[in-house]
Amino acid sequence: MTRSDAGIRIENLHLSFGETKVLEGIDMEIRPGEFFAFLGPSGSGKSTLLRAIAGFGPRPQGRILIGDRDIADLPPWKRNVGMVFQSYALWPHMTVRANVAFGLEERRMPRREISPKVEAALDLVGLLHLADRMPAQLSGG
Repeated sequence: MTRSDAGIRIENLHLSFGETKVLEGIDMEIRPGEFFAFLGPSGSGKSTLLRAIAGFGPRPQGRILIGDRDIADLPPWKRNVGMVFQSYALWPHMTVRANVAFGLEERRMPRREISPKVEAALDLVGLLHLADRMPAQLSGG
């Protein structure tokens, strides 16, 4: 495998919060199509590493590449990286359908393309019947 074949490549990644080193010299590669899990105890940096890849939070030192593109200077919405949060990350004043559509609207996708994609995504995860409910009306289980 050549270095340019990597789906995601992390090179010498460092991140500190004040004097606390959270990520130190991380080097890793996730190939296209590969499933990958970060395992470790609470506070070991798993979420911090995912947030760095997604572009949430402070910019780390080192390089994060998707394919051959260094994404360090790209805002989160241009990285084409998705993240599922442990706690709800939903707008409480919007329906399930509107929450799912939100990211596509922010990316300026044409309205005529958004609706079918939202319906398909909700159907795929078995939530189409809950599309018009508010987040507070959903079960966490």
